[in-house]
Amino acid sequence: MMPMVETSPMYSMARSASDDAWKMFIDTAGAMIPERDQEAFVSFTNFVDQLPSVFGQVTQGISEFKPTPSENRECCKNKYNVQHTLLVKFNFDTIDETDLLEETLKPRVESIAGTLEKVQLSGNHITPCVPEPKWQAGYVYTPADAIAQGFKTLSLSETKVLSRTISDWLRRFE
Repeated sequence: MMPMVETSPMYSMARSASDDAWKMFIDTAGAMIPERDQEAFVSFTNFVDQLPSVFGQVTQGISEFKPTPSENRECCKNKYNVQHTLLVKFNFDTIDETDLLEETLKPRVESIAGTLEKVQLSGNHITPCVPEPKWQAGYVYTPADAIAQGFKTLSLSETKVLSRTISDWLRRFE
């Protein structure tokens, strides 16, 4: 995979761009988008700020998080002290470790007389991060508005189920 990434023109451009070039790119993009969504712009800026570091790490062959998953599990096994825990597993998440986390946490949670509940929902690893699409219907409601509204409803359906599941779970502790 790495040779394929390294031969990409985007990779070459990203590696050779200085911090000043990235900042100029962000400023130019911001100037071209009038009345931009400030929250989205900040997220984009943070993303771009991380690119040089990420490309450097990829070049070095780094592909693992720190602390490692096993280090995290060991910490949870010995120090986890949350009385009530909800684990959410998504059915289309290829990097999910919820079952392993449940297995790791269960003895610890039981030792503090807590509760551990796991639910499985439709979605994937990025479902909790899906932003709400911005769509302002025009003065006259057009077929494009109807399509956009349908897309918005579909794109947020899994996120809404997740939100409702978490809210319902939290209400039990009021």
